[in-house]
This record gives sequence, C-alpha cells and structure tokens, in this order.
Amino acid sequence: MTKTWLPLESNPDVLNEYLKSLGLTNPKVAFNDVFGLDAELLAMVPRPIYAMILLYPLSDGMESGDAAACLKQKSEIEQFMTTNKFFYSKQTISNACGTMAVLHAVLNNTDVVGHMLEGSPIATLLWSTKDKSPEENAKLIESDSLLDEAHALASASGVTDNQPLDADIDLHFTCFVKIGDRCVELDGRKPHPLLHGHCVDEESFVKSCVDAIKEKMGRDPQSPRFNIIALCESCE
Repeated sequence: MTKTWLPLESNPDVLNEYLKSLGLTNPKVAFNDVFGLDAELLAMVPRPIYAMILLYPLSDGMESGDAAACLKQKSEIEQFMTTNKFFYSKQTISNACGTMAVLHAVLNNTDVVGHMLEGSPIATLLWSTKDKSPEENAKLIESDSLLDEAHALASASGVTDNQPLDADIDLHFTCFVKIGDRCVELDGRKPHPLLHGHCVDEESFVKSCVDAIKEKMGRDPQSPRFNIIALCESCE
C-alpha cells in the first residue's frame, strides 16, 4: 500500500456526518454504539440492524486466526461469490479500513440507506463498481478524489488527535453484512470475504455477528481495544 490516509475514529457521530459527506443527504440509516454483546445491551441498539462494524487490535493471534479461516473457506467462498452479487473491494490505501467498512456497510444496503445525491462519492461508486472485481473496485476507490476529500474531512472531525501519516496503526475495522442467507465479513485486507453463520432474518443475522465478534474477541481476551458500531434504521 503506497497511498496513506489518516485513520477514522470509531465514533458514530463522526461516521454519521461522513454518510452525509459521502452523498446521503437525508440518510434513513444511522450508526449507533453497541455497548456490549449480551441481550440487555443489544436491546438498546435501534432496530433493524443492517450491518455491524468491529474495530479490533491487530495481533499475531488475530491475523493467524483470520488466515486459517480464509484458507479453510477458499473453495466455499469462491462458489458463494459466483452465486451472490454484492459489493466487495480490496484495500490498497493504508489506514483506509474505516472507510472500507463504511462503504461495505452502505453499498450492500442500498435499498434502505436513503437517496444518494447524483455525482456524490457514494453514488459514483455505486454505478462505477457494478460488476467489477474487488481489485478493480480498489483502483476506483484509490483514484477517487471526491472520496479522498470526504475521508479527509471525516478523519479530522474526531475527538482524538490524529497520529502522523507514517505512524504504525495497530487497530483495524472490519464489517459484517447479510448477503443472501449468510452473515459475511468484508475486509479488504483479507484474501476474500469470510462466511459466518446462516441467517434467515434480522435476529439470526445479529446473532451471527455476535458469534463472529465474540470469536475474534476470544483471541485477545485481555485487550480493552475492541469497539462495535451498528448501522441501523435512523430514529430521526
């Protein structure tokens, strides 16, 4: 990765403003904090939930677990990707994982997110990435100057100070969405998407997300640096 962005803050307020900068002028969805994975805390999250975004610490155990899952699922996911059409992009910009997670959440829920302003970054990506490969999508994202500007605005709007561009960032965003009858993890750093639980409705999708996130958290149980945000129907 040669191009570098400043990282996004895992903050619903930042991401909700980012949705507007991307071109959702009157979003029908909003990002919300998920304060925990037990039933009582999940009940506080507005419904329906369309996607979950996880921020997690990178570690040898985390990386090796994902690598093993990717290898195990290689043939299954190849078949899944031929029978299901969805947006997935590789990540070729350093520190772009927050934007990649937002794009994966929004562009796989275009029927519910609201009107996309013509000529906006999100509308342009929607039509330009149609029927493109993950690698082709990455090239389109990397060359999109409007997306550059929107990301820069969002990355500067958090409450924490940004580190230098060349700082070694050891946190990473990944996104979980419902594709067909599966909970699918979309992360452009991985060789391909990861399949998680089967889901027939929103409740089973949320359960599949929770199970997948708990499994990741179990690889680094002492770390306090996990954060979960859900893309939900807007309450406004």
